[in-house]
Amino acid sequence: MRKYTLSIFIAFCSVFSMAQEVQPVKGQIVNAKQEKLAFVSVTLNRAEDNSYVVDLTTDEEGNFNFEDVADGKYKVVITEFGYSQHEQLIEVVDGVVNMGTIQLLENKADQTVELKGVFIRKETSQYRNEIDKRVVEVGNDLVSAGTDAASVLNNIPSVNVDQQSGALSLRGNENVRVFVDGKPSTQSAADLLKQIPSNQIQRIEIITNPSAKYEADGKSGIINIILVKGQKKGYNVGLTTGYEQGRKSRFNSSINSNINVGDFNFFGNLNYSDRPAIQNGIMKNFDQEFDQEFQILNRGKNLSYKLGFDWFINDKNALTIYTNQWDGKWDSNINTNVIDADGTRKNINEIYSKNLGSDYSLNYKKDFGKDDHNIVLDAFYSENKPKDNRDYINTYPEDQFYTEYRDNNTKNTRINLDYTNQIIDGGKIEAGIQFRNENTNNGLTSTQEIDNNGTLINPNVSFEFDRKFYSAYTNYKHKFNKFGAQVGLRLENVQDNGTWVSPISSGAIKKDYTDLFPSAFLTYDLTEKSQLSFNYSRRIDRPGLFQLTPVPQFTTAMMTSQGNPDLNPEYTNSFELGYLKQLEKGSISGNVFYRRVTDNIVQGFEIDPEMDNRIIQYNMNYDKVDNFGVEASVNYKVSKWMSVFLAGDFTSSEMQNVSTESLTSTGSSTVGKITANVLSLRMNNNFNLTKNLTLQQFGFFRGRTKFLQGEMLEMWSMNLGLRYTFMEGKAALSARVNDVFNTMRARVNMNNPFDGEARFKWESQTFYLGFNYNFGGKVKTRAEVQQNQTQQGGGISAQ
Repeated sequence: MRKYTLSIFIAFCSVFSMAQEVQPVKGQIVNAKQEKLAFVSVTLNRAEDNSYVVDLTTDEEGNFNFEDVADGKYKVVITEFGYSQHEQLIEVVDGVVNMGTIQLLENKADQTVELKGVFIRKETSQYRNEIDKRVVEVGNDLVSAGTDAASVLNNIPSVNVDQQSGALSLRGNENVRVFVDGKPSTQSAADLLKQIPSNQIQRIEIITNPSAKYEADGKSGIINIILVKGQKKGYNVGLTTGYEQGRKSRFNSSINSNINVGDFNFFGNLNYSDRPAIQNGIMKNFDQEFDQEFQILNRGKNLSYKLGFDWFINDKNALTIYTNQWDGKWDSNINTNVIDADGTRKNINEIYSKNLGSDYSLNYKKDFGKDDHNIVLDAFYSENKPKDNRDYINTYPEDQFYTEYRDNNTKNTRINLDYTNQIIDGGKIEAGIQFRNENTNNGLTSTQEIDNNGTLINPNVSFEFDRKFYSAYTNYKHKFNKFGAQVGLRLENVQDNGTWVSPISSGAIKKDYTDLFPSAFLTYDLTEKSQLSFNYSRRIDRPGLFQLTPVPQFTTAMMTSQGNPDLNPEYTNSFELGYLKQLEKGSISGNVFYRRVTDNIVQGFEIDPEMDNRIIQYNMNYDKVDNFGVEASVNYKVSKWMSVFLAGDFTSSEMQNVSTESLTSTGSSTVGKITANVLSLRMNNNFNLTKNLTLQQFGFFRGRTKFLQGEMLEMWSMNLGLRYTFMEGKAALSARVNDVFNTMRARVNMNNPFDGEARFKWESQTFYLGFNYNFGGKVKTRAEVQQNQTQQGGGISAQ
């Protein structure tokens, strides 16, 4: 890593010189009554292509001040509830640009706006509501610095990442799609979140009820992680390194950079992390009177980088090409002691895994003669090639030694063509078509020998699966006085083809079906500072690879989890009602949602006929379920030195537990209905102790909740962070203590398929120390070099 870092640093320094001065852009916003408007959204875009640069909100006096603006032409866009959107072109040339007092006009009936909500700028991260999503602009949050994407997501209301399995859930449901830069990844959510460093995340979009423009997959919605892509003029380099100490030592380092020379913007980053961790746990089986003690040592190393460029061909055409590359190594040592009346028996599982992933993206945008009239071609290809070897050394239930070789190659191709047109004195039209193809080859080879009716065989399984999508959508949005509306319809045709082979059976999957997915969004401005919203969408959750494949997802001495090739998709009708109120020094928001799910995919269990205390777990379709929930948050600036963000959510989910323990003998099954209620609370307080010293406190609580096998007890923790900035804000030193009181742990009481309890503890209490430094300068183009040399009496000879 030192070699990589030094090489990139030398390469940047060899082509740049002379740091450029940056100047502020400032102004004040008022209404027709000359009242000062606080917390108004102000966005700075490039004039040539209207691309995003930076944004903020006005202070209590209506003032805004962009303090880091390079020379050039910009468009300032001001958006506020109840007022017409204000746009103004400016040019920064060696001086302060004071836009003076800007008066916003009230909306007229024939004007269309983007229906955006209040934009809240925090000292740490920014939160804002848009008509079809919530957006978190990730700042320098001390509570997640130097970690990975999973830690960042755990700070966001309604989102949870399981500390043991890495499973991601939104509003209490794990059927959520994860995108990176607006595109799906071939990696599982758990693997993906471990490989994205926290400082590489620019913003996170929480789309709980996606419109027809988005793919219809995912019961709970979509989480879109937007990675950093530098766009500032000149050259800019950011260096970050960190050290974290728990029971194991962990390290991370990264470099972000971009070179912007006008027509071209080259960007890239390089990231490395080494994050070993230890987990301990115990599971007690009261029925069979035996215990299982676990000790898990994970050794995770990840190297990733992103390279790409923007080419601003002219005022109306732009091309962006980039690649993300992931190289992850994740090894585990799982020691299990099985304790019963006969003594203690050891089972050891060694896992050696490697995960290579690649994403390639091309985006071309053609603008026409007016704003918001364009066509976009987006092509994307990704490939993921995880491999792992698993050695099993068992003394329970019998002495065994065998090795499993798992191979899983997944390819994802996606092509979109999207058209947008803002009709003058009318609404906005969006339409598009899409082709997607997901292809997977999944295999398991084992040296284990099992008895199949008196014959010893190896449980080798292979599964090939191909899924094609053909989609089209249209959206229309309009503003009528205080009412805003967006309606859309998406059509998707899906074709599934798959084959699987095992030593004792084989089969095929072949499906071809077409569905319509409508969506509707309504907003009503109660006042200039408050808004009501309502939305509806129909969604689908198609069975994924590990829900379909007969290849076991995991195997232990006491449990096997495998897929079901006969699964059908489940459908969700989702409704949501929201309220947003802007206060003098902050905002409050609330949401109520309801979901009706049909053909629900649930977990089924059966007792292994070969061993009474061994469980086989898989998925199956059953009937329908109802889910509802409530969310609320408040953001308030108590004083100039203190700001508070509080959020809470309550969800109630009905689940079915299908037990097929007696299926082989009676042909029947039993269904137990479970209602899982869970309350989650988050608190994020920020204290500006001095101009350069900031203290941050983050608290988390999740109440007890039922799940299919029993009940999980409550958990809570508190983190404290401190940041000191220096060198005129270019450098910062940060420190953080996670789980100050060492309270974060998982406690489970089980009643299915046996009575028992489980307790797990991971390295939640750690200390982190990090340093980051940002620098940049003005790029000397060939023309500027030639001009300087001519003025000095020199010249450039012809080559």
